Amino acid sequence: MASVEKRYPDAVIRPGIFPGILGATAILLGLWLVGSEWEFAVRLAASIMAAILVVFCVQARQKKYIPHGVLLGIIVVTWNPVINLITPLTALGQGWLFIEILAAAITLWTGFSIKVASRS
Repeated sequence: MASVEKRYPDAVIRPGIFPGILGATAILLGLWLVGSEWEFAVRLAASIMAAILVVFCVQARQKKYIPHGVLLGIIVVTWNPVINLITPLTALGQGWLFIEILAAAITLWTGFSIKVASRS
């Protein structure tokens, strides 16, 4: 009997894709909503999605995701709407715009790169 090749060779899943896309979208929406009434909700969404990705980094149990987790932890603290750290940082002007785009890229990249072993 011939050996059957597995259709899905690794038993891993990528649970961070959806939170990564939502988090990056929320961070980029924050560029246009600074000072509006929606700013709190958008910052809360960005912070929660980054926190979810930190949990997935921990669940992956691989050393290569430690830098991702640390960077996402910084995003969680910075975009936290309860402690206002963003308003003083917007005085950086173009530098703050670059930081926002970089944070969105980190969130999106981490969401697509995290692999967690499936439970089944």
